[in-house]
Amino acid sequence: MPADTPVLPPRRYADLQLLALRARDGDAPELKLSAKGLALLEALLAQPEAVSLSSISQLAQRHGVHPSRLTRLSHALGLEGFKALQTLFRDDLSDSAFYSTRAQRLLEFGETPRAEGAELADDRILWQQEMQNLSAAVEALDTAQLARAAVAIQRARRVHVVGLRASFGAAHYLAYYLDYLRDGVQLVSLQAGVSVEQALRLGEDDLVIGIAFRPESRMSVDYCRLAVEQGASLLALTNHSASQLAALTELTLLAPAEGAFFFNPMSSLFMLVELLLSRVARDMGHDAVLALRQREALISRLHVE
Repeated sequence: MPADTPVLPPRRYADLQLLALRARDGDAPELKLSAKGLALLEALLAQPEAVSLSSISQLAQRHGVHPSRLTRLSHALGLEGFKALQTLFRDDLSDSAFYSTRAQRLLEFGETPRAEGAELADDRILWQQEMQNLSAAVEALDTAQLARAAVAIQRARRVHVVGLRASFGAAHYLAYYLDYLRDGVQLVSLQAGVSVEQALRLGEDDLVIGIAFRPESRMSVDYCRLAVEQGASLLALTNHSASQLAALTELTLLAPAEGAFFFNPMSSLFMLVELLLSRVARDMGHDAVLALRQREALISRLHVE
């Protein structure tokens, strides 16, 4: 066995991946797993987000097994129990190598077809999964939370929208159109030289809309945390209820982002932004129409194309 070959128990998610690959090739005699045990391990490796965020009962139900099967799998891996196994997944998802690990997982354990002519199949799988994300977002939508969010946006003295890295596109989209509807909207962007300290200007009459998908940007989370400490309200848009942003507020809207995609699926997030904008505009009624006409008049006068 090579010196760098992981041994039991695995210390990292990458060790767990390699053990599963070796077991599949019949080259892991130290791993005493049945065919069903190996299939369960590979199924877990294909869905690390679910493993990280689910209880043992929820995860067992999702895979159609008794919770004790997950405990036995953990013991077979040389771990003390399911919590130790779950820790490997959680540590990996907070690591800086999030996207490369996801790419490796999809290629080696995911559902991405590799047969000839697989390009079309890949596209259809992604489309189906994004449709499932959209459906899940609508089915799980808390309409009371959406209504509260729309009211908070309208009543706030100032609205800061922060979403960096992968979430920046959605943050820009939301801030751009909110600025059509009301004054005092600011997009927090490092490109514009905005720092976390700017949150110190916010107070109890202000609102921060924080957008962050895993891996969450530390700058975004820090900005929102500081704003909350200053007394500002926070509306969190995220893809999982256990996110750092969601822990900072009781006002959270979820956009599921599952699927065999090398990066974060974003369709449900943009739909959630559109639902929020539409709700604000409808609540404002004729005031929204007036605000839009004023903006259009300004654009026309300045000959903006």
